[in-house]
Amino acid sequence: MWRILIFLICLGEVKAQSPQPLSGPPSIRVHGQSTLSVKPDQAELDIGVITRAASAKAASDQNAAQADRLLKQLRALLPSATIETVNFSVNPTYRYPKDGGTPEILGYSADNTVRVVLDDLSMLRKVIDVATKTGATNINRLDFTLHDEKPARARALADAASQAESAAEALAASLKLKLGPLLLVEESQPVIISPARQVDLEKLRASDLTPISPGNIDVHANVDLTYEIVELTQRHTER
Repeated sequence: MWRILIFLICLGEVKAQSPQPLSGPPSIRVHGQSTLSVKPDQAELDIGVITRAASAKAASDQNAAQADRLLKQLRALLPSATIETVNFSVNPTYRYPKDGGTPEILGYSADNTVRVVLDDLSMLRKVIDVATKTGATNINRLDFTLHDEKPARARALADAASQAESAAEALAASLKLKLGPLLLVEESQPVIISPARQVDLEKLRASDLTPISPGNIDVHANVDLTYEIVELTQRHTER
């Protein structure tokens, strides 16, 4: 669907009360909008490993061992994939008295996040299976993306420009105007929208049949075209 914005600047007598006279050739401006749906060919997921212990060192050591097992399993499964640790933190766990007062430290929690960039979507379920079997506690993020976004962006921009051009021609015909040279092209950076997916590890552990569908990625583009009007209709010029 596209919207059309028209700006007709007609040469002629300017009324005295006009705050600013209009200048320049008569022109028409049109807007084209395109939404392109494409299949993703890449996935990014953040796998979380959380451990808790009485001391910060114990929580950290347990987490390091568990995350190391996860990394080794993933790298064995996906030797050419990008796999790295992107976050690690250790924080105290508090108990807050009901009547206020000083909170008490009950223990410590260590949180490690391993990021996997997967170019073969058929391996996604195997990656999650490895994560569940090696002690991962959650999937923090699962996004389906494009390995190369440029072709999709170019197609969306081309579609939006084509819509704007068709709109200009249709308007000129209906208003009995003649389009002149293209004066200005304005485009906004195409926006790529990939809805985030939620992965419940507990459900996956309970069933091997839970599907993970990548769906589609939407690429939005907007283009504005401004054309000079080189000839007005007989009914306009004779007034």
